[in-house]
Order: sequence, then structure tokens, then C-alpha cells
Amino acid sequence: MRLIKIKKQHSIARHKIKKSFFVTLMSIGALASTACAQSVDDPAARKLYLDFGGSVGLFIPYNQVKGQNTLTGSNAMTALQLNYHQNYFVKLQFGQTTVNFKSQSNLGAINSSINAQANSSNLGLGFGYQHSFGRWQPFVLAGVGTSFIDVPTTSFDVKTNAVNYSTFSGTYLYINAGAGINYKISKSFILFLEAQGSTIPELPNKSSTHLSGISTMAGIKAPL
Repeated sequence: MRLIKIKKQHSIARHKIKKSFFVTLMSIGALASTACAQSVDDPAARKLYLDFGGSVGLFIPYNQVKGQNTLTGSNAMTALQLNYHQNYFVKLQFGQTTVNFKSQSNLGAINSSINAQANSSNLGLGFGYQHSFGRWQPFVLAGVGTSFIDVPTTSFDVKTNAVNYSTFSGTYLYINAGAGINYKISKSFILFLEAQGSTIPELPNKSSTHLSGISTMAGIKAPL
């Protein structure tokens, strides 16, 4: 009996591109907020104003496989938020979820072991409400969007007695809801904590597709 093991990780190039994109957006937002702060005393005093920021945190998937160690992942998100009278808002958010994935199976006379990562890139539009109590501002939100997923997959070719490793990609409906709290450091910068529950309803329920779950994140944003 042969033993085949494979470890799949994100390509270095892909990580660098996503990291550069996130850092670039944050830099643009910081520069824009600094410029606005010089010309406007308090952006939040306007009827309409924008927030720009980003967050990172822990992701814990739903419906984990019994008998296996709890799988965890990470979540990074960039968001542009339009506020109305400080209370109501619409948020356009782009997030990247990465979850650890381990699997071992028997395919004919071959034992297959995978240690990899499953990924989803989520683009969504959320609607929410927030209310200020001094420097503190709790909020709730809910929204929908599109999830672009990439998960590892295997297949066994009986004719060649070979295991084929590949990546399954697809586009699915994405639904999320959450709550959190903002803390206004100054007129230019806001720290926030947020928890979101998300689900991809039509995604096949496999051990490699645990991309629905709960995210706990911390971040910073700035009024524009």
C-alpha cells in the first residue's frame, strides 16, 4: 500500500498581491482622512460622510468534522462606509477568509493525506445602525454579497491508479450579520471591535469547505 502526502499553501505571489492591496487601500484612506481633517473640523458633524478602514481577526467555522481537532482560520477585511446623520450607514466591504484544512482518506490502495488551506474572497454590501454615547458607538449590521472560493480537492483515477490533486473554485451567495463597537480616539481616527457571523448557503458541505463561521476582528478606520 502506497502512502502519498501533499501539503498545499497559498502561493507566495498571491499573498503578496492581497497584502499589497490591503496596505495600499489603508494608506490611501489615511492620507485622505488627514487631508479632510485639515479642512473640516469634525467630519461626523456633516449629514453625509465616509469612513474608510480595515480589520483583522480570528475565524472559527461552523459544522466542523466530529473527532477532529477544531479548525481555525483568519479573516482580513477592508471597508468603505457611508454614514447618514451618524446613525444609519451602508458599508461596502471586501474580505479574505482563510481556513486550515486537513484530510486523510483511502483511495483504492493509496492513502491520501492533505494539509492545506481553503479560501474565500467576499465582496458584500451591508446596512446598519449605530448610536453614539460619548466616545463609544455600538453598532449592528447585516448584508449580502458574493463569495469567490478556492478549496483543495482530490480524485482517484482507477485506470492509472493515481490520485489527482486540484483546486475547486466557484462563486456563491454570501450572507453576513454582526455587531460591534467603535471608540473615537479623535476626529480623525476610530478604533473598533466587531463580531460577524457569515454563511455561504449553497456551498457543498464537505470537510474542505468550512468557509461559513464566526469572525472576531479588531481594526481602525478614519472619517474622510
